Amino acid sequence: MFILYNMKKPPPRKVPTPEIKKVPQLTFFTKNLPVIICVILSFLLFANTITHEYTVDDATVISKNEITKKGISALGEIFTTPYRAGFWDRDEGLYRPISVAMFAIEYELWPDNPMPGHIMNILLFMLTIMMIFVVTKNLFPDSNDLIPFISALLFAIHPIHTEVVANIKSRDEILCLLLGLISLYFTIKFIASKNIRDIILAGLFYFLCFLSKESAITLLAIFPLVIWYKSTDKLKSNLKINILFAGIASLYMIIRYSVLGSITGSASHQLINNSLLGASSFGEQLGSAMMILGKYLFLLIIPHPLSFDYSFNQISLVSLSHFSSLLPLIIYAGLTVWAVLNLKKKNVAAFGILFFIITISLVSNVLFLIESSMAERFLYMPSFGFCIAISYLLAKVFKTSSIKQGNFILLLKNRPFMVLILLFVTMSYGFKTVSRNSDWKNNIALLKTDVNTAPNSARIRYAYGSALLIEKALQEENITQKSAYLDESIIQLEKGVSILNSYSEAWYHLGLAYKEKGLGAQAVQAFETAKSQKVFTKPDFFIASGIAHGMTRNYNMAIADLQQAIKLDPENAEAYNNLGLYYSDKGSLDSSLTALNRAIELKESFPEAWYNKGNAYAKGNAFNEAIASYEKALRFKEDYTDAQLNIGNCYAALQNYQKAIEYYDAVVQKEPYNKNALINLGITYNIIGNETKGKEYISRAEKL
Repeated sequence: MFILYNMKKPPPRKVPTPEIKKVPQLTFFTKNLPVIICVILSFLLFANTITHEYTVDDATVISKNEITKKGISALGEIFTTPYRAGFWDRDEGLYRPISVAMFAIEYELWPDNPMPGHIMNILLFMLTIMMIFVVTKNLFPDSNDLIPFISALLFAIHPIHTEVVANIKSRDEILCLLLGLISLYFTIKFIASKNIRDIILAGLFYFLCFLSKESAITLLAIFPLVIWYKSTDKLKSNLKINILFAGIASLYMIIRYSVLGSITGSASHQLINNSLLGASSFGEQLGSAMMILGKYLFLLIIPHPLSFDYSFNQISLVSLSHFSSLLPLIIYAGLTVWAVLNLKKKNVAAFGILFFIITISLVSNVLFLIESSMAERFLYMPSFGFCIAISYLLAKVFKTSSIKQGNFILLLKNRPFMVLILLFVTMSYGFKTVSRNSDWKNNIALLKTDVNTAPNSARIRYAYGSALLIEKALQEENITQKSAYLDESIIQLEKGVSILNSYSEAWYHLGLAYKEKGLGAQAVQAFETAKSQKVFTKPDFFIASGIAHGMTRNYNMAIADLQQAIKLDPENAEAYNNLGLYYSDKGSLDSSLTALNRAIELKESFPEAWYNKGNAYAKGNAFNEAIASYEKALRFKEDYTDAQLNIGNCYAALQNYQKAIEYYDAVVQKEPYNKNALINLGITYNIIGNETKGKEYISRAEKL
């Protein structure tokens, strides 16, 4: 037996302390990286619009709107008048004072400068992108930033939004969605906090949303949807919130009624704006509306080609049984049924689909006809729902729900194929957005592009022809270039009236183009056609029509038109000037001088009126009085060679040949190819016996 004494126990084995890895804390930048990316992208893609000019409808609410141009002093008037009250007196049934008020303030600070307007549109768009991310993240908190990110990204890069951001006038669209999103945000916040301040702010922003655009009414159906997704309260408690928003809508309607005199407005819709008015039956009307809804879905997926106008007759009408209307009907019905069935599960895609269908319903021409067949700007608010549905689809396909909340960078690393898809979409959509923005640089650039994209649109033909006439031809001094502009203007306007023969404004501008081209008979026909289709109330129309009749020597009709212009505007100096001209041509010299004296009384520095007065005196052989009138014309227009030529003629009639030669020679010095001056010089030199010089000048004239 062995006994062991003093045996030492082995020392305990040291167990290594496990190394604790520190989880890196998310910085402000990494935490907010998704929204930062989207906001920066939204700026970069639309930055090229900053230097753009006013385009299309900008004139109606900004550059040619007499109320807006009053600036800050007009704010009270803006909130108590219809949307385009300062541009025309037509009752559109539109009341959108917030955007017009902003335009007035900008015009006060930067008159006739579109740049601040473009910058403001971009800033508001960037803010909208941020709110899309915030609202979507709060509405679907378990989406680990992917759904909010893709929703905001798609919205930021989508080319369908170029019209809204690039066209300053469309700020009403931007404000409506932005303020609606802020209202939704505070509604979500109230559901969580029960803080009365949040619901008050939600109501306030919803009211401002209404003052931005009437489509805010569709959000009345969105608020219950949001409450359903976020609230666990009883139905009675949630009903109170919905009643609040309904009350705000009622308040807006009361204000709207007090301003417009009706809820809907009394203006009748026009075929030129909405082709569906020409439908032969309700079935054709509904079928065409469904076809257009299909076009909206197509443009959301493949945004090409894009056009600022889809009015008569760009979209052909189809029956409800036609494939192009049946397919969209099936798609929309299927999506609606699927969304409703999945509403109980609070499915993200179901929310997006219902948001899209609810918000597009107002402009769909299905529930009722609106003033437009189709417009890309109508997709601005509904596309938010489309972006949510697509983002959910991507999240589902790539099974991103397993990645932890907030770790956005890890999400991107673990789903490289999804990232490649997003990069491809971003690059292709982004390229199209930047490219389309360039088309919006100015009226001519936009119309020149879209007349090829939508060649059957009477409105685009009219708009392009009118822009070439007014912005180019009437401003051009080079005769050859002016003639080229007029030729192209006439081609476009003739095409416009061939598409819609009852297009009175197009006939009017076609008459102007013919008149400027010197085609009097065609101009008269165009003006008379315009008269037969519309009661014109602007004196400019009757002045132009009167001149056209004068060109064809139908002086009675010319005088009648000009008298109508004076009746509409008793202080129109241009009308009196032309009235005096045609009284003179008719031989009524006393009436001519009376009219011309009135023109000069209204506008003394009116060289053409003084010139015509000189002609009237010359026809009455009052040559000294004629010379005095021509001299007055030259005082206000130094290069008025016609006046100089006629002074020479008067001196020749008075047999003061040296003075006549002096004035003829002055004309030739300025215009070496003035045939009349050369001939008169030759004749006058022959009269005074200098046949050599006489022959020289006549020879020069004959060569011309």
